[in-house]
Amino acid sequence: VSVLIFNTTSHCFVLVKQFRPAVYMCEWEKAKTKTSQGAEKTEEGEASESQEGQSATTEDTSSQWPPASAGVTYELCAGLVDKPDLPLEEIARQEVLEECGYDVPASKLKRITSYRKNS
Repeated sequence: VSVLIFNTTSHCFVLVKQFRPAVYMCEWEKAKTKTSQGAEKTEEGEASESQEGQSATTEDTSSQWPPASAGVTYELCAGLVDKPDLPLEEIARQEVLEECGYDVPASKLKRITSYRKNS
């Protein structure tokens, strides 16, 4: 279930800021690939003292991790529908409380659309 939240006081939509390890690792792999490609280009060119210094610097940065912000995403408040005994509105209400801190009555939630995900 996903919930699009509109804060009526500040007149804005509310998104959830999440750190996603899979996104972070993907960004790390991209950075690693770019760095190794840059090192290969440097090695193919003419060797000079300045290029050797750049190559060493490039190798040093390839082992560095990107900043944590590389794994941050902004998403709708959402959660799994894993409680078959509860209606969707109640699951959505619980997710809003858990992720955003808003205690919204289920009666205030309005269904916008629905779909079934095929496996």
